[in-house]
Amino acid sequence: MLKELNPSIRTLMTPGPVEAEPRVLRAMSIPVIGQFDPEFLQIMDETMALLRKLFQTKNHWAYPIDGTARSGIEAVLCSVIEPGDQVLVPIYGRFGHLLAEIAYRSGAEVSTIECEWGTAFEQEDMITQIKKVKPKVVALVHGETSTGIMQPIEEVGKFCRDNQILLIVGRGRNLGRDRF
Repeated sequence: MLKELNPSIRTLMTPGPVEAEPRVLRAMSIPVIGQFDPEFLQIMDETMALLRKLFQTKNHWAYPIDGTARSGIEAVLCSVIEPGDQVLVPIYGRFGHLLAEIAYRSGAEVSTIECEWGTAFEQEDMITQIKKVKPKVVALVHGETSTGIMQPIEEVGKFCRDNQILLIVGRGRNLGRDRF
């Protein structure tokens, strides 16, 4: 007979996973209701309103994705990449490789550039590569948690905006469309 699962309390001091806020744990213990229940729909509408405020968007369909950060990354990339699209992924740590892998599995023609882990790209080097590849999408990690490096993106963002190139930026462990 298996005993009840009751792990010891730990303080996690890593980029992820992290401890859950006690209010979140309490909310997770409430009874499950169906996704079409009017009460659930009201909760979802409120949640989407909060997400719109958080992400400063007017997109009505801002909604949470239940899963790991990778689930969010895949949802974003797979919803915009079509087979044959040119995608450029600058890699300077583990999560750049993840973006390239997901883009490749989405059917993209993936181009990568790499710099030494523990360093960031010169933005002009990325812009030069963007001009060479002419991608539909540039997928870039902003805060690379595997190396602790923050990639400057202001000039790359402006270049992509000015040239109608979709820039998808991973910020730390979360990925979303940047507002350039």
